[in-house]
Amino acid sequence: MSAVLNRIYSSSGPEILRGTLAVTDGVVSHYLTNGFEDFEARLETGQLVLFTACGISVALPKRGSDGKQDLKFALCNIDGSVSAFIRKALKEKREIQLIYREYIDTDLEAPAKILGYKVKTGSITATEAQIIAGYFNLLETAWPRLFYTASFAPGIRYYQ
Repeated sequence: MSAVLNRIYSSSGPEILRGTLAVTDGVVSHYLTNGFEDFEARLETGQLVLFTACGISVALPKRGSDGKQDLKFALCNIDGSVSAFIRKALKEKREIQLIYREYIDTDLEAPAKILGYKVKTGSITATEAQIIAGYFNLLETAWPRLFYTASFAPGIRYYQ
């Protein structure tokens, strides 16, 4: 972490953290920022994108050992573009990625912090889109990961 970011987290200063959210299914991407003004910034790939201003609320997960680390995002649904995208993608069971980036307002050439999540569920109303996402869903992960069947490992078949 940079010295400026450490100082902002500990005692603020003249710089402001700009939180952004990218919602993508790998083909279509929506870039959003919390606040009232749009701004352009570079992604970690070097691509320059325009972040559209809207209302974003992020609820971090509680600490625990239950295996569920769900994050809740609420997005403004005034124009309906993101909610229509999420509704369609969830209906078609496409994988949706959320990438949360923080930028320091004096340095928009690269994000100061990047967190990636996978959308699990969502609900959409006339005014907002509530999205539940997580880092990794441990409870719905099979163990062992590889199932040793006759088609996968032909040597385990018993012959008489």
